[in-house]
This record gives sequence, structure tokens and C-alpha cells, in this order.
Amino acid sequence: MAAKKVLLLLSSDRFVFPLMRFLTEEGIRFGWKIQVGCMLDPGIGDRLREERFPGELKFVNISKIQECDPLIKKSDIVIGLTTDSLLLQIADSCITHRRTLVSPARLNRQMALKKAHAKENNVLILMDCGFSPGLDHITAKKAIDNICTKGGKITSFKTFSGSFISESSIDNPWRFKLTESAGELMAWGRHTNRHLLQGKMQHIPYHNLFERSEKIEIRELENTVVIPEGDSLYYRKIYELKDAHTVVKGRLMQNGFDRMWNMLIKLGLTDTTSKIDFGADGSFCNFLESLLPYSESATLEQRLQDYARIDFRDIEKLKWLGLFDSGWVEGHKELTPSMILQHLLEKKFRPDSDDKDCVVIEHQLQYEFRGEHSEFKATFISQGSNQMDSALAKAIGFTCGAAVKSVLLGSISVKGLQVPIIKEIYEPILNELSDLGVAFHVEDAKVGVPQML
Repeated sequence: MAAKKVLLLLSSDRFVFPLMRFLTEEGIRFGWKIQVGCMLDPGIGDRLREERFPGELKFVNISKIQECDPLIKKSDIVIGLTTDSLLLQIADSCITHRRTLVSPARLNRQMALKKAHAKENNVLILMDCGFSPGLDHITAKKAIDNICTKGGKITSFKTFSGSFISESSIDNPWRFKLTESAGELMAWGRHTNRHLLQGKMQHIPYHNLFERSEKIEIRELENTVVIPEGDSLYYRKIYELKDAHTVVKGRLMQNGFDRMWNMLIKLGLTDTTSKIDFGADGSFCNFLESLLPYSESATLEQRLQDYARIDFRDIEKLKWLGLFDSGWVEGHKELTPSMILQHLLEKKFRPDSDDKDCVVIEHQLQYEFRGEHSEFKATFISQGSNQMDSALAKAIGFTCGAAVKSVLLGSISVKGLQVPIIKEIYEPILNELSDLGVAFHVEDAKVGVPQML
């Protein structure tokens, strides 16, 4: 039998080290041939070579999508950790050559349009195989199916996830650092935010989202809040929660950051449409001043305090961020407020190489079974070692790697455009994750007779 050929396509080396280690170690065990195509950044291969992964790796620098096509054709499975635009083109090539594609990327509308084409060509395109979405899908659907299979009726489903910088790595007044890309942070809450509470629909517009944060108690964690971000009705549909009167999807974050981010939204710093042009007078200070009502006498600090209703401590945080500085963003013909803010985020909140992070998922379910009311809770908390082996990178790498291994060994045989919410997909992945030590703390207890609504 010929050795299986695995093609890993990368736009960056962020989050990839645990996945690479898993693939190469399993490659030695099963005789896989691993090839890495580095897209956009030709230096990725050099940085990965320095890690000296076990087994043989072949690196290819790929600057154009056309160069991927012959590599995809010769591969048995393709793993895509690229930008969404590149991933769409990779998917087209995989479908044409009938090659499996696995990616931690979120299934978006553009990719969903390829469903019929993937089915016609009898090829598997498996999306949402990362942390969130990914590990949350797999574990939530497993819990839901277990309850429903035994005859239980789920009345409430809440799921929360997030990533934090560890307390030991906090060294700035915001008590925050980037655990995911600044672009991901800027995208928080940009899409539909709605959830169901006791049968009543709740729509939360973006400009109010961070005002709706609530404190939440999760074992081993302190000072944590959750915002109701995401389309819970989508989860109600794909998880088949037809009897649930409450469905909530939320993002976890450290208490205090929600208030500061809400302030940035109110100031207009997350605006993606307005054009900013100061010519030769461009500076962060002038930009901030331009967002405030004009005054001939009041200082910038005074105007900011009055307009945003903040105190001197918040002013100091904005100064630390660089919004009072004379510098400016270079190399852009057109700027928006969100581009300026993202520039500052990437400059000021980038973690150091030794910084540790933490990832959290918690599912909370209420269900009825044989006339009794029960509550189920499953919690996953994982700590990272450093930025190369961060908790987020391990969660993404292990979930994606487990899916790839399951496909290569024949444990997953379904075709078409999929996310890991059916038993034929999530069960093999969970078995592999269990071997990797990925485990949830589970509580399942009866709480009495259900109350009528």
C-alpha cells in the first residue's frame, strides 16, 4: 500500500506547532508523507525547520494559488490553515481533484455555496475543526445526543468559550494581550448576535453588545465575564434543539476588558467604513481629537472624559495604547478607524514568546428525563506552555489533527461539505482527543421537578 500523502497549506506559522508535531509523530507511526506549502510568507518554512520536528518534512514556498493545484492533486488529504479567500480557492481545487480538505476555519456563506459541488464529486470538505468552532461543536453535540438517545428532552442549552492571557503574563494596565489575531478581535460581534431566553428572542446590536456582559462563575477561573456573541438560532438548528426554550452562545473574556472595548466602540474606533485622511498632519493624537466634539479651551483629556464619561485611569490606558502619541500608520493610502486601532493592538498587545495563555469551553444544559429535571455541565480548561505551544494552538492542532488522522485511517468516511456535528465524524475525533489527554470536567445532577413556563 502506498504511503498516504498529507499536504498542509499555511498562511502563517501561528498556531501550527502542536499540529505539526502531531502530524509528524503520527506520520512516523503510519508511514505518512508530510508536505508543507507555505503561502504568503516565504519565511514560514525556515522558522518551522528550526523546530526540527520528528520525521521527514518537505517544505514548498507557494506564492500563488495556481502552484497549489498540482500539489493538491498528488495528495490524499489537504489541511488548510489559510485566509478565507485562499481557502475558497483551495476547496475548489480539492473538489476538482476529489481530495479531502480539513480546516479549523469557520464555515462561512461562501464556502457553504460549495455544498452541492462537493456532494456531486463525492469529496469531504470538513470545516470548523479548530477550537471554537471545533472542539465546542464536537463536545456539545456528543452531550446533546447522549441525553436525547436515552429519552431526555433538552429545555435549555448554553455554551461559552474564550481564550485569555494567563495572570502570570499580564504586565500592562489593560490586563490584556492578544491570544488570537488582532483581526479576529476586531471581528468580535460583527455578525448576527441573537439568542433565545425563555422562548423570547433577544437581538443585540453590535454597538450595545459589550454593554450586555455578565459575570460568570467557572471553576478555577476568577474575574470572568461573558457577552452573548453569535447566532444561537443557528446552533439551535444544527444541534436539533427543537424543545429548548433557552439557547445562548457566549464569548468569555476577562472582567474589565469588556468595558474598555465598549468605550472604543462608542468612540468610533472600530468603525470599518469612515475614511481618515490627515495628509501630512496625521497622528494618533489628531485622530483621537477628531472623534471628539470641538472645543477652543478644553484639553484633549477633559473633552475625552466629558464625552466618553471615563475617569483618569481610563485616560492612562488610552495613553498606554498610543492614542495620544504623535506617530502615525504608514504605508496605507486609505485608512479607517478600525485599521488604525488594529495597528495599535498589534503593536501594544502582542504577547511575548514566553507568555502563557488559557482556553475555556463550558456547556450548560438543562433537561427533563422521566419526570425529573437535571442539569448537565461540561467544562474544559487548558493552560499553554508558551506562545509556540499555546493552549489555543494545542486545542486547534489536536482537534484538526485528530480529524485528519480519523480520515486517513478510514474512521471517517462520510462525504460532502460537513462540520463535526454528526456522530460519524465527532465520535472518531473524540476518541483521538481522549488519547491526547483532552478531557472535560463533567457534572450531571438531578435538581427536582421541572417548573411549568
